[in-house]
Amino acid sequence: MQAVAELDSGPNNCLRNQGVFIVGLAGVSGSGKSTVAKRVASRLNGHVISMEIYSVEMNHLPLERAKQNYDAPHAIDVKLLESHIRDYAAGKAIEAPIYDFAQHLRVNDRREHIPATSLLIVEGILALHFAQLRQHFDMSIYLVAPDDVCFHRRKVRDITERQRSLDFIQWQYQNTLLPAALEYVLPSKKFANLVLDSNADLATVEKSLYEAITEKRALAVVR
Repeated sequence: MQAVAELDSGPNNCLRNQGVFIVGLAGVSGSGKSTVAKRVASRLNGHVISMEIYSVEMNHLPLERAKQNYDAPHAIDVKLLESHIRDYAAGKAIEAPIYDFAQHLRVNDRREHIPATSLLIVEGILALHFAQLRQHFDMSIYLVAPDDVCFHRRKVRDITERQRSLDFIQWQYQNTLLPAALEYVLPSKKFANLVLDSNADLATVEKSLYEAITEKRALAVVR
């Protein structure tokens, strides 16, 4: 676990429910964010929202949807995401979007009801990129892992969970993911309170993230 300088101040939100702890979790695609976030949130009776499900609606684009750049900031409906983070922080349940990754479609006739608890982890490659999101985070964490490890994890996920071909995965990796990582994701590492090595086995990464959050949350309660 590699510590980074603490931010000078906490969330700037006068409507904040002081019992809610919000974590921003960033890192390049394949760094293990969603997997460890879900496991840690489950242990701490919290919830995870993925920035991916807040992709800007492109349902009106038929064949062109798959070729859009989903890794750049303009692809995220950040206003909706921020409003949901704000509501959750105030102790309100949210109705999160549901996204069909195989078809690149937002499912408009259904939502996921997420009741507010004492913990929310907001995970995504751009979680620390947006200043309007960072202001809500009690803790900002960045996961790092070698490029080949990240690509392998992403490839396995996209084939098994999103029904994508290897050719498309490689095209997307070279044409949208890598450029976005260099321009937006890697620079956002400077906003992290803590940088964690996610190259280890899943149990070790989960343990590091769990301990980091529980320690920081305990300090927040004492203050």
